[in-house]
Amino acid sequence: MLSLTTILGIVSIFISFALFGTAFYLAMKKKPWKVWVPVIVIAFLFMTVIPVSLAVFVAVPEGSAG
Repeated sequence: MLSLTTILGIVSIFISFALFGTAFYLAMKKKPWKVWVPVIVIAFLFMTVIPVSLAVFVAVPEGSAG
């Protein structure tokens, strides 16, 4: 069974792919950059910061630093 941390990481990455797709769509529709650049920044956070934070601070058991 997958842990809650793993599920949250998977959902976060899925959301980031949706946001990257949305940003691409907005850019191709010639929307102003002020609309789609923040979407890319938020997608980047969902792709990197959230999963890494979950992995480092939640999924690693205490006392496993070596």
